[in-house]
Amino acid sequence: MTVDGQPLGRGDLVLDAGAVARVVVGVQNLSRSNVNVDSVRLSGTVLGLTFFDYDTRVHTTVPARGSANWTVDLDIRDLDGRATGLMPVEVALRDTDLHTVAKATGTASVHGSLLSIYGLFGLGLLVLMGLLWAVALLPLGRHAAPATWWLRGLRFLPAGCAVGLFGVFALSATRLLSPTTAVDVSLTVIAAATCFAVGALLPRLTAARSH
Repeated sequence: MTVDGQPLGRGDLVLDAGAVARVVVGVQNLSRSNVNVDSVRLSGTVLGLTFFDYDTRVHTTVPARGSANWTVDLDIRDLDGRATGLMPVEVALRDTDLHTVAKATGTASVHGSLLSIYGLFGLGLLVLMGLLWAVALLPLGRHAAPATWWLRGLRFLPAGCAVGLFGVFALSATRLLSPTTAVDVSLTVIAAATCFAVGALLPRLTAARSH
């Protein structure tokens, strides 16, 4: 499978907003029955959320023990308003019931706008992160932090998760790292654990400085 002549899954595809993506598909049916392929879908997903998907109908039957090849054009001219940055993409072949019968995955460098839906999603994460940090730090200013270290750490845990999620977005938007499941989980766990430790130690450090 190739997109604009670029093999999917071998390096980063380049998807330019305002263009048409030409997808060339070759499929081999190893089963003993015919497989009906109704449409081809190109989609991009981050943190379990799909930020763009483009479909085109093909109405092709792949015979049992046979193969088929075809070329389709996907209109991605509005990609500018949907996403930008480095993100996982998938090209899926779907049957008439919209079930995926075959797929290929890879990574794409999407040349869209920071004012896209994905960019606004990142802005929302930034606002959420700020609010959660405010909630975590407010009791410290009032000298009302929980007495036990683990309760103080738990208060900072949501803020840490938000830091990890925003970090995933930032790395993706700046094209430094593609947000795979392993990356998402690792960054979120590391950020949450770090902020938990900060929350557990911060009141003790504050008291030490006051003395």
